[in-house]
Amino acid sequence: MTKSTKKPMSRRDFGKSLGLAGIGAAGATLAGGAPALASGRSTTSSSWAEGYLGAPLKFGVSCFNTANPFYAPVKAGAEDAGEQLGIEVLWTGVSDGNTVNQIAGFEQMVRTGYQAIVVIPLEADAWIAPIRKAREQGVLVLTTNTDAPESGRELFFGQDLKQAAVHQGEMIAELTGGKGEIALTNCAPGVGALDLRVAGATEGAEKSGMGVVGVFNTNPADMAAEIATIENILKAHPDVAALAPLCGPDTAAAGLVRKNNNLDIPVIGHDMLYQTLELIKEGHIDASIGQQPYLQGFLPIMYAYQRVALGAPALDLPGGNYYLANEVVNKDNVDQFLVRKERFQQ
Repeated sequence: MTKSTKKPMSRRDFGKSLGLAGIGAAGATLAGGAPALASGRSTTSSSWAEGYLGAPLKFGVSCFNTANPFYAPVKAGAEDAGEQLGIEVLWTGVSDGNTVNQIAGFEQMVRTGYQAIVVIPLEADAWIAPIRKAREQGVLVLTTNTDAPESGRELFFGQDLKQAAVHQGEMIAELTGGKGEIALTNCAPGVGALDLRVAGATEGAEKSGMGVVGVFNTNPADMAAEIATIENILKAHPDVAALAPLCGPDTAAAGLVRKNNNLDIPVIGHDMLYQTLELIKEGHIDASIGQQPYLQGFLPIMYAYQRVALGAPALDLPGGNYYLANEVVNKDNVDQFLVRKERFQQ
């Protein structure tokens, strides 16, 4: 793939080129959260592109935890984009967060002619060398959901994690009147994405006059252990003003603790696991901040097609970040998200 000499395309122009009227300056939202599928594969456009390139179009997505139900809508979004474009999109990776094995699979895709690869990395620094090497070989590499910003990837698609958590802290302060301390939970200590959420939630709470009693590590693979951890937090800190879980499983666990113990402590968390949405509807979680996982799969594949098949110029965005708008789910609007989420139940 040769480097384009064209002037970088603006975000607005790129949105227009895709026909995505919902993409605006603040982020990307589509009605209902999932574009309607075309009635059949776009075989004409894909055949033309393959003739132009002299090779079949091969796009892939590599995920660090394919077993995590959070990624079901990301996978669906990537595959739906491929369906609309008439190309196969390989969903692959590892089920256990093993970065060494994930990188080995990524490098195999590079060797076997994948022109574009979207990476969902766990350990950002470990991806610097393999992504840079792939880019040197002409492969378009994007990241989505989680990032490796020093790797030379072209764009990151996802949430502004820190600012979303700042909003979380501010929302909690509104419920508590800005008084007391909040407890944060972290399901992936040491991972950059969660570090950003810790910093953001702390900033949002402190800006509103609240404090943080602590950041407590959890085990997202064991819901019983999650529940026990949150119950222990409340026993050790009976005066805590609110719970601020920073992960999807933590949010559901906090809602279950509140439900099982008949508590009314405020809970505002992250992500839209189906169980979390049900607990919001029942009134056991006040709100959760979603990050549009479907679009995290859909948009990178659409962008890759523009770049690889059509020779479009790269988007010139600050920091190479294509941030998606947050979705705040509460009892007033949860029904629409429950309907949408049913598609991704495994």
